[in-house]
Amino acid sequence: MVDMLKAVFPQIEANTYLQTLTDLVFCIYDQDTEPKRCFIQHDPEGIVHFTVHNSTGRAIHFLAIDRGVISGSVDMERCDCAVFDHKTFCFIEIKVVADTQVGVSNRKAKSQLRTTILYFREQLDFTTRRIEAYICVGATTPRPARLAKDLNERYQFEEETGAALYHGNEKRFA
Repeated sequence: MVDMLKAVFPQIEANTYLQTLTDLVFCIYDQDTEPKRCFIQHDPEGIVHFTVHNSTGRAIHFLAIDRGVISGSVDMERCDCAVFDHKTFCFIEIKVVADTQVGVSNRKAKSQLRTTILYFREQLDFTTRRIEAYICVGATTPRPARLAKDLNERYQFEEETGAALYHGNEKRFA
């Protein structure tokens, strides 16, 4: 997958848009000042928006998408970043919002994820990987689908994109 990404997005080579980590836990934050993109958080006291658990210590790749492999000048919705291993590719959209904006932000995040996933599916071969999408809005914790509305939303999203939809701020790779 790394080689395919480098072929489709040659700007990866000259930048830090793609990083490989073997840490058991690492964190991602969406920087709100220039260059306004997602980064790996190396400061233990720093801001954390999304946490990746890697219990096996295998290679996990981080890909900056918004203002990374898809520049700010491209006129299309896109999610913030992705993390992936040899089995799973996870698209992530982070929204830091007030509690009153959660509903609107969820809808916007879902739209950004949908557009990005469909674009990536046109460019890359995902036949050997499970695709997941994470909506991380506010200080959220992972939760299972509880309501029929949640289940319908997830079913519809998977039908449209081929990706499983989750709400939460962490991914556990096994």
